[in-house]
Amino acid sequence: MYAQVETEFGFVPNLLKVLGHSGPVTQAMGAVLDTLFHHLSLTPRIQEIAYLTVAQSNQCAYCVGHHLFFAKQAGMTEDEIVLLGESGLTNAGFSDGERAVIRFALETTKDVAASDDAHVELQKVFPLNRVVEIAFVVATANFIQRLGKNFRIELERPKI
Repeated sequence: MYAQVETEFGFVPNLLKVLGHSGPVTQAMGAVLDTLFHHLSLTPRIQEIAYLTVAQSNQCAYCVGHHLFFAKQAGMTEDEIVLLGESGLTNAGFSDGERAVIRFALETTKDVAASDDAHVELQKVFPLNRVVEIAFVVATANFIQRLGKNFRIELERPKI
């Protein structure tokens, strides 16, 4: 798995190095990351709105650091990234669907289960398969962030 990740991203993230102390956990994380990065039908923008909303809510500098790159690749601006959170819920710069993703991500992160209203808002804009994928991204972000924060994983520094 390390070789595949290094080929794709140019380095092995510190989180994977820590998880590498358990072969089964490393394999499971590999499957989760493969699904997250290669097999979802969500647009990269929606995926990053979901992931970064969770990362900012959890104050996970490690995940924010990594996903800023992906969000910018998905066309998000610095201003939009800063607004992911409570202020994004009412910001007219986000579409109804994007605001629904932000709400779902915030509620799920804070309360584990999102409200019925949050589900209804998502389902007005997204078909059920995408609602499931949004829930997967949010749950994956929370899962990864709980591992990273508990092990106090530091963001990789670029090699000079």
